[in-house]
Amino acid sequence: MSNPYTLVFGQPPLEVVERTAQAERIVSDFCQERPSNYLNLVTGIRGCGKTVFITQIAHRLREKPEWIVVDLNAQRDLLYSLAAKLASHQTLSQWFQEAEINLQAFGVNVGLKKAPAATDIEDVLIRMLRSIQKHHLRVLVTIDEATNSREIRAFASAYQIFIREGLPVFLLMTGLYHQIERLRNAEGMTFLERAPRTVLAPLSFIPMVRKYMETLKISEEKATRLAKATKGYAFAFQTVGYFCWEYPENENEAMSRARDYLSEFAYQKIWSELSKNDRDVVLAVQRVPSGEISGIRSILGWTSNQFNPYRDRLLKTGVLMSPQSGYVSLALPWFGEVAVNFEEINNA
Repeated sequence: MSNPYTLVFGQPPLEVVERTAQAERIVSDFCQERPSNYLNLVTGIRGCGKTVFITQIAHRLREKPEWIVVDLNAQRDLLYSLAAKLASHQTLSQWFQEAEINLQAFGVNVGLKKAPAATDIEDVLIRMLRSIQKHHLRVLVTIDEATNSREIRAFASAYQIFIREGLPVFLLMTGLYHQIERLRNAEGMTFLERAPRTVLAPLSFIPMVRKYMETLKISEEKATRLAKATKGYAFAFQTVGYFCWEYPENENEAMSRARDYLSEFAYQKIWSELSKNDRDVVLAVQRVPSGEISGIRSILGWTSNQFNPYRDRLLKTGVLMSPQSGYVSLALPWFGEVAVNFEEINNA
């Protein structure tokens, strides 16, 4: 049997710990007869499992006959891509022909020759979505790794019109916290400020233990130790599982390799995206094992007013966690040790 764990970002692993409660909340909202929410912004730190999360939701809705699921590439012309993918659907293309929607002007060979070729992609999509609505179907659009790009803003602006028209199109979009914030604060994106957001929680502890026991054929004691080491960070769950599979008789070697892999392929990028003050907070947290905020502020020489904005941002980005009032800790396994190494290298 091949290794059931993966080291590749975005690749659906064979072994997954599902975030059942968070996924069920979104599916339930979208499937209501009169939905109160038509979109959801999924955020979280790199490697927390955003892609796997929306893939699972998309899979669940694909199994329902009343849903059409369309996955879009955030780097492409999203409106054109949506029209092209809807038009390529065998059943939908027949309905579009019956509605005399001519898409030849967009390079899509669907539509009746006697119908004039459409020239505005938003108008075309409105007609397509109305045709879908007439047949009592719904469309889910997923966009992974969204940024504050021209393509995303253009799509979001058009999507706002679709919702205003009462069309059955739902949007599930993922992005890093700072990217989603930039998009929400961009001109014309006010409606995104009211959009529900799902911040991915750490993986559930007991399912992680069970997965490790089943796949690695290890004791509950060892599986518990491995699960605790990951801190519920999805990429760490995969990485630890991968190397424990490769080194079943040498736990220390497996954990060392997992730590090094996380450092090179996840933490280096996360560290590079932090401001100097963010980094100073991380290093101070590493120096205070108890996580007491008063001790951290003492090391930094900061007042509460100086410290709080950075604490709040690092909590929202998923670098920090707050186990109780007045305390914080690093949310990622081995990140403090790795951060110290990065800082030493930078100062060398």
